[in-house]
Amino acid sequence: MNSSTDKGAGHKYAGPLYAIYYGGQFVLLGFQLPFFAGWLALQGFDPAEIGWITGASLIARLLFGPFVAYWADHQADERRSLRIITFFFALGAAGLLIGPNKILIGASAALMMWCFGLLVPLTDTAVLRADRNGWLHYGQTRAAGSVFFLATNILGGALLAKAGIIAAAPAMAIAACFAFLMTFLLPAGAGGRGGAKPVSWREAPKLISNRVFLIALAAAGLIQGAHAVYYAFSFLRWEQLGYSTLVIGFLWATGVIAEIILLTRARGLARRFGPATMLATGGVATALRWTIIGLEPPLPVLFAVQILHALTFASAYLGAIEFLDRAVPLRLVNTGMTIMSTTGVGAVTGVATVVAGYVWDSAGPASAYFMMAAMGAAAFILALLLRRLWHGGKLFD
Repeated sequence: MNSSTDKGAGHKYAGPLYAIYYGGQFVLLGFQLPFFAGWLALQGFDPAEIGWITGASLIARLLFGPFVAYWADHQADERRSLRIITFFFALGAAGLLIGPNKILIGASAALMMWCFGLLVPLTDTAVLRADRNGWLHYGQTRAAGSVFFLATNILGGALLAKAGIIAAAPAMAIAACFAFLMTFLLPAGAGGRGGAKPVSWREAPKLISNRVFLIALAAAGLIQGAHAVYYAFSFLRWEQLGYSTLVIGFLWATGVIAEIILLTRARGLARRFGPATMLATGGVATALRWTIIGLEPPLPVLFAVQILHALTFASAYLGAIEFLDRAVPLRLVNTGMTIMSTTGVGAVTGVATVVAGYVWDSAGPASAYFMMAAMGAAAFILALLLRRLWHGGKLFD
């Protein structure tokens, strides 16, 4: 078979194969975010310890994530880095099933979550390159992850309602192992650099020393980091309030449906209104959402508030992507995405998770949620400052 035919087949199947690969990652996330805290609690972990596990994995992204991204960007075949990281992702998930004590369970959990935090930007980068190379449609492929996450929230909640929360870890291990197997089916060349040389570390300081970039980084990081309490502890609190596993799954699904709608339709809005407005909207929604949830409203109001996930997550995500596209030179977009993911989102979320665990224990759930609301308010102020200082062009040549 000649190369043009191979490329044609790759074009045909690249989108579905990457979508299914996202599926393995996000099925695990669909169990981990709503239900994993409950599983850890069954193993004897208290909220502060759960906060440390989650926070440690996110802080590790700050310490080691840029080095992994730099290594991955210098691989001749992007699938090699995805395969290696996905292997350790699956190893961590499988370790949950065989860890004989809390230390090894905690280490396995941290490894799994750390690798997931690396896989998302690495996969996003490969899919963005494949989009630029004409192999697939980024928005549709990326939205597949949210669809798998949504299905897991609903079906996984129903499964755990029958089998018990103890079934969460085996389900996560199966999903991670499936993702690893999918790396052997990803098409060659889809996410290639097209002959362009990878960026040098010497150029990274141009970004992290730029005031406008740092403001955008902080605004996006505070908004995404303000999900820390929701991700780490919402299951524990909602279970205490008497909500079933199935109801909790539907609560998460409500937010994801809103997210999918915005992710698939609002790239045009991001281009129209601009990154600063998208980030400012996310900041306001963040302050409002976590304030209301901290007040523990009745269930119908809680479902309505979950719709704000479209703004607290998707609006901020799209704003950050649009900012990188407009403000950062093309050769540094991948570096900017990695910095945004590891430093802005990973580090802020990690620190917020650890601190929130202690606040939750000492001052109660409401105080932890109000801390998240304050982060959203700070992000809103930073987004207004971004609008004032940045006029829409490249930060430098």
